[in-house]
Amino acid sequence: MRKVDMATYLEDPSRYILRSGANHDDAPLCPYGNIQQWIGYDLKLEEYVRFTKSVFKLLVQEKN
Repeated sequence: MRKVDMATYLEDPSRYILRSGANHDDAPLCPYGNIQQWIGYDLKLEEYVRFTKSVFKLLVQEKN
């Protein structure tokens, strides 16, 4: 899974969203086989991505 850092995210923030892993059957499981609570998604490439901690924190703040 591709990792998205803050510089990449800031190039086009509308391209990425934070999805609930429990609400999407196609969401990948965590390395331990559990459902991920939150997972990144690239709308342009239509694939799941990993966010760095700084991007993840920013998106969680926007959700609240």
